[in-house]
Amino acid sequence: MKFRDILRRSGRSIKQAKVRTLLTAAALAVGGFTLSVTLAAANGANAYGAKLIDTNFDPSSLIVAKSESTFTSGPVSNKPQPYSGSLASVGILRGHLVKELNQKDLQKLASINGVESVFEPYTTTVRYVTRSGAGKYTGSVEAYNPAITHQFVAGSVKSSGLTANQVVLPNDYLSLLHFKNGQAALGQTLSVNLLQTLGGTQTRTFTIAAVLTSPSTLISGNINTTLLVNASTAKSTYDFVNRGTVNANRFLLATVKVKDGTNQAKLSAVQSVIEKYGYGAESAKNAQALITQIVNVLQIVIIVFGLITLIASFFGVVNTQYISVLERTREIGLMKALGMSSRNVSNLFIVEAAWIGGIGAVIGSGLAIIAGTALNPWISKQISFGNSRLLIFHASQIIGLIIFLIIVAVIAGLLPARKAAKLDPIEALRSE
Repeated sequence: MKFRDILRRSGRSIKQAKVRTLLTAAALAVGGFTLSVTLAAANGANAYGAKLIDTNFDPSSLIVAKSESTFTSGPVSNKPQPYSGSLASVGILRGHLVKELNQKDLQKLASINGVESVFEPYTTTVRYVTRSGAGKYTGSVEAYNPAITHQFVAGSVKSSGLTANQVVLPNDYLSLLHFKNGQAALGQTLSVNLLQTLGGTQTRTFTIAAVLTSPSTLISGNINTTLLVNASTAKSTYDFVNRGTVNANRFLLATVKVKDGTNQAKLSAVQSVIEKYGYGAESAKNAQALITQIVNVLQIVIIVFGLITLIASFFGVVNTQYISVLERTREIGLMKALGMSSRNVSNLFIVEAAWIGGIGAVIGSGLAIIAGTALNPWISKQISFGNSRLLIFHASQIIGLIIFLIIVAVIAGLLPARKAAKLDPIEALRSE
């Protein structure tokens, strides 16, 4: 008996038991739906992670800390620690003490062969931001980092960077400072009042060079209240506010730009030297690997639940096929009496199981694609993904999943098929 004849005959048998077939396939469809959505979510999360890294990190740069413990989740100690002039409590990270960088560290990093420049992340909380005729609002000042991809509502920053009296204003300040729109704010002035920790105030005036919007892929959580200025202005602001305090000239992180750092070998070589000096260093590739690892762990957890559903579906296929064998005992006996081999009888039930698996897989994956495509904009809005999509379906994965579910169904159909193949035709024809 040819395979196409087996395929056609098994198809007729499936049609004759539509309800039972669909109910069994529905169980497989649940597993197919779960696994399709899980794979799509992992694709979307990894794509978003890659976009996040591309937006916030220069691939030719390294993020450097005083020690590796800044990047690792070490145990939190509530006991007194040995004093160190560079030790600081960083509760915002992991609640444990870490050492901070100082000017000597920055100079040492800058002297390493292959390092092009060292960017100091001077960030200062200001007393208030205001302009003539407007109220006073809180905020902070930070050095403009060209390694980060910025999106502007109006204006732009030249490749040479900002001048000493220029500022990039976050979009959220426009209405507060009585600007009609971003374009109207360009070239206007605003005042930043600084409060020195040990007493004294200072007011600085800046000209608005550009208005910044906060993309969904920006890591900095306070970007909506952070005014960006050039590095020297950020340093002088930081020095004024922290003069005479323990925070003066100390930094949690610094950005080290590597010459020809897009060459992974050169970037890794500089990173190795930095780490040999006892510093912690992370590249964009390291950060992306960490995000991918987190996504993969979550993906495995969800896949496990999907596989549990498939196990239940597996026994559902076994049960359905066993019932089919019992109901068609006389039919099987007649086929064998007319010359159909035991192998062909077995193949008939295996193909029927494959039909069930294929139908369930197509229904589950199809519903996942339809629902995912329809809900993607809403999901992105709810989790602030911007224009990115959480669910990204790859045809190769869907096809692979359908084949996998068909194989699961075929394996489930092997035992009933074996039972059908072993039926004695005479005994089968005597059955009621």
